[in-house]
Amino acid sequence: MERYDAVVVGAGPAGSMAAKSLAEGGAKVLLLERKPEIGIVVQCAEGISHQSLSQFFEPDPRFIASTINYARFYAPNGDYMEVKKEGVGYILERRIFDRFVAQKAVEAGADILTNATFNKLERKDDGWLIHFSHKGKKEVVHCRLVIGADGPGSVVGRQAGLKLDMDPEDYHYVMEYFMVHPSIEDGRIDFFTGDDYCYKGYGWNFPKGGHYGNVGVGVALVPPEVGAKPYLENLVNTYFKGAKIMGVISSVVPVGGHKMEIYGDGIMVVGDAARLAEPISGGGIPAALLSGKIAGEVGAKALKEGNLSRSRLKEYHDTFWKRINRREYELAYEVRKVFLRLSDEDIQYIFEQLKPLFHGKDLETINATEIAKFIFKSAPALLTFAAKKGGQEFVSYLKRAVFG
Repeated sequence: MERYDAVVVGAGPAGSMAAKSLAEGGAKVLLLERKPEIGIVVQCAEGISHQSLSQFFEPDPRFIASTINYARFYAPNGDYMEVKKEGVGYILERRIFDRFVAQKAVEAGADILTNATFNKLERKDDGWLIHFSHKGKKEVVHCRLVIGADGPGSVVGRQAGLKLDMDPEDYHYVMEYFMVHPSIEDGRIDFFTGDDYCYKGYGWNFPKGGHYGNVGVGVALVPPEVGAKPYLENLVNTYFKGAKIMGVISSVVPVGGHKMEIYGDGIMVVGDAARLAEPISGGGIPAALLSGKIAGEVGAKALKEGNLSRSRLKEYHDTFWKRINRREYELAYEVRKVFLRLSDEDIQYIFEQLKPLFHGKDLETINATEIAKFIFKSAPALLTFAAKKGGQEFVSYLKRAVFG
């Protein structure tokens, strides 16, 4: 039986970053990916800010489909406001990006197996036995540390005994078309609101060159059997009538990772397995990269020290929430809870308050706290509105989170 210091399950950005950091720290690492190729059938809108990407990698034309310079935000009635910031972010080619990150892990020294389906883990002496199927053949390896990067369901985390159960309202059901339409413009992203199109969520158009792009919706508080499909069809029929559909994906985006148990004795979970997507946007790539990097760094040090206890691996949890800015995450989560209770009329009112502040303007920052400060100073009526919709306790929370 082959022995490894660590096994990482899942070769998305979170898992590959974890394997890369572990290998760079001197660990012998095995990275398992159930798909035959890394990056195929990627369930993601593929957007990332320049600020987030550049923390980890230099933007590379190989994996960037489009550079974003401005954004439109649509109210439920179809009115929109437009804001600008040159080079604010990118739409990735995730097929290429995921392979790029996995390549960096392999170059750092990690072993990798595709067509490798995780089956189960079990405790053995000072570590774990990892059971998986590789090209139809059952295999077992031993490791001292396991990292679950296996997505929202995280079989790895659950089998390790981590508490990862979620509230129903912490899920977004997502569906996205890859499509061509004249109104898709390179360099501009669109966001849509309205219960007819994206019930208790939002819709998006992320361009990938020419008039081709990702158009999708994320919805909450709907029965799983309904999902996002009828809302996406309404959005396309309203804003992209006559579009040519070239493909479709669907997925679930979990949030609320600040309430989850993301580490234990000899185990850490990262990315969507840890429910770390940003609560309002649902964007998961930055948190995936960061959580994977930190888990790998902490894991490499813990392996060298011979201490993989829960108390030792708590450093991963503490460092991640310090780097991600837990206060901003919790603020976004609380705002999301109130957003789920808003009607189209409420969203229309907020839009009408914000449009004079932002339409046609160049943004100086995309920092959520700084933008919130500007909004509440410039449109104090929104604090009264927040008190009406969220209660005075929510307003007090906003003031503490935004103004300190």
